[in-house]
Amino acid sequence: MPSNTVQVVIYDAPAAQAGSCACGCSGHGHGHDHYGAGADPLAGVSLEMQSKALALTLNRAFPGRVEVFYINVLTDPRGPTLPQTELLKSQTFPAPLVYINGKGRFAGALIPERIREEVEKILEEQ
Repeated sequence: MPSNTVQVVIYDAPAAQAGSCACGCSGHGHGHDHYGAGADPLAGVSLEMQSKALALTLNRAFPGRVEVFYINVLTDPRGPTLPQTELLKSQTFPAPLVYINGKGRFAGALIPERIREEVEKILEEQ
């Protein structure tokens, strides 16, 4: 990795969260309402897809200066050796974990604006 490149890694453990629905109901059609679900347009979008969108956004803002990786710690071959795997499995921190240049920066949500601001600060310091 060139020294002028910022690396963003999103660690996720989707199976550690109950079901496919953010509320833990294991899917829709269970006859209950999802209060507030309409407030988040990305509620039904997988974190892997959100990570790809984040990569496009960051590469548009900082061409050639940002690398974004999505790692599902439960299926990735590196998973068992990653310290983030135990953090996610134990639910010490909520998924996803967002690391920037090897340092844990965010947990529980993928917020492109905040990540972009952090990347911008790092690039300005280089």
